Amino acid sequence: MITDSRHTFRLLKLAFSILIGSLVWNTLAMPGAASQQATQSSSSPASTRKLKLSIPPEYPELARKMNIQGVARVLLTVTPDGRVVGVKELGGNPVLVTALSQAVKKWKYEAADRESEIEVRFEFSSKDTSR
Repeated sequence: MITDSRHTFRLLKLAFSILIGSLVWNTLAMPGAASQQATQSSSSPASTRKLKLSIPPEYPELARKMNIQGVARVLLTVTPDGRVVGVKELGGNPVLVTALSQAVKKWKYEAADRESEIEVRFEFSSKDTSR
């Protein structure tokens, strides 16, 4: 019985180490983050759309505790009336990408004649998140 609990503990410890390692790797693999800011680029240069409403993502508590920083990237699908109807995760630490994805779903763009795809990059930095 004791052997089973030790084996279970070792497996949990290994799984946790792998999780932390992948979080650190994803954070270090992205360019350094100096500040919190969003940048956008449209897939077609002729259809640049301006933001009417943008709510910045909240710095996740887990990221704050683990000092996770970096760039999160998503690709938005924006309807002709300016609503965000699709968010595709492109890269970054999963914790940060999730926070960005939740925030951009609330964004609104100016109306256009057709649907657009817009890439959003957001830099998360722990020094901008003091409470």
